[in-house]
Amino acid sequence: MNMNMEEGITTENESAPRYQAWAKTWGIRAAVVFALAICALYAFHKISYAMAHESTDDAFIDGIVVPISSEVKGQVTKVMVADNQYVKQGDALLELFQEDFSRVVQTKESSLARLISEKQELQATIKAKEMGLARVRADMDAANSDTILADKDFQRAMELRKKEVISQSQYDQAEARFKSSSARNEAARAAVAETEASIEALNAQLTTQTFKIKEAEASAGLAKLDLRRTIVTAPISGRIAKKNVDVGKYIQQGQPLFSIVDESNLWIVANYKETQISHMKPGQVVDIIIDAYPGVTFKGHVDSFQPGTGAVFSLLPPQNATGNFVKVVQRVPVKILIDSKPDPFCPLWPGLSVYPSIDVSDKVR
Repeated sequence: MNMNMEEGITTENESAPRYQAWAKTWGIRAAVVFALAICALYAFHKISYAMAHESTDDAFIDGIVVPISSEVKGQVTKVMVADNQYVKQGDALLELFQEDFSRVVQTKESSLARLISEKQELQATIKAKEMGLARVRADMDAANSDTILADKDFQRAMELRKKEVISQSQYDQAEARFKSSSARNEAARAAVAETEASIEALNAQLTTQTFKIKEAEASAGLAKLDLRRTIVTAPISGRIAKKNVDVGKYIQQGQPLFSIVDESNLWIVANYKETQISHMKPGQVVDIIIDAYPGVTFKGHVDSFQPGTGAVFSLLPPQNATGNFVKVVQRVPVKILIDSKPDPFCPLWPGLSVYPSIDVSDKVR
């Protein structure tokens, strides 16, 4: 009986290691099969994704970058911003020395006031001349009436003298009155003509003076505009970049001082090979990976295509008219808009490298 018990114990002891070896072998096989299945599934996903998407590493973020410069020259007296500071549209950025511009404005305004005073004086003179014209015209009408009456008296005196009804003295008096009234009539006409000519000349001077006033107003307006331009304001909202101005510096008109980057209006320019764009169309979904934030995928869509390759718009576009032509695959810039909401932990800036993948299947956003 003891021998049977020892044989049973021996059999059980031998079967346990055999079972453990079998389990270990099949466990390893199952793990390998599972790993191969995972790899196959991952490879299938990658292959199917690659077949349905077009990608490129020649892409970057672009946006609105506004260079800021002064429209007038002068010495900087105040700088209100610092590097990387956020500013709103209309905020004051810096101020130039204003005294010179203020004096110019005062001079221009004084000249304008003098010209306006001269115009008012001319208008008063014209008004006085017009009143004098009315008087000399009345004198001319009276002289004309006297001349007509004197002429009639002289004609009657001539008839009466021929009949010897009146004396020679009376005839001479009638003739003298006629000649005198005729002279006064001519003098009155001359006075009217002279007054009209002077009024016409004054009106011409008034017209010239009006043009002078308009020029002076324009000049004063430009002077005031230059004075306002001594305070440089932000044309857009954004963040200050490349600040190159400090208090005390003398800046020239148009000199670059810094730039403002509009972080709310960014897009991606992806330079795809011409062999990749055959199935692309606006509206297709884009997966965006940014080198600065590995593991984070942004979403976007194709907006438009540049009407020409990048080489066409280069400084020296290629001229392939010679016999040593070598065909080079061209790249077409594709504009991609970012649909993902801004992430404060993953800020986007112009110039960052991007790896976009466009879904070129028939699906359109």
